[in-house]
Amino acid sequence: MPESLSALDTVLSHLTLADTYSSSTVPKAALKLPEKDRPVLAAAIRLRCEALVTGDRTHFGYLYGKTIDGVKIYSPRLLAEKLLLA
Repeated sequence: MPESLSALDTVLSHLTLADTYSSSTVPKAALKLPEKDRPVLAAAIRLRCEALVTGDRTHFGYLYGKTIDGVKIYSPRLLAEKLLLA
């Protein structure tokens, strides 16, 4: 969808990418996450990210829109909507 490229560029201009970190400590709210997904949230918390964007609705869907230790969890669509409205 070529008409969506400018919107994607707008969203990407607000993002910073970082490596993940393994962590044995995860917030209580993340304990429902599968073991393989916990380091993703732990990394976002450790890096003091404002947001974690994931399309993994199966595992992270219950956290969409919630803030865990300072990190707000978004689906790609929710974040795009927020950024485009700003």
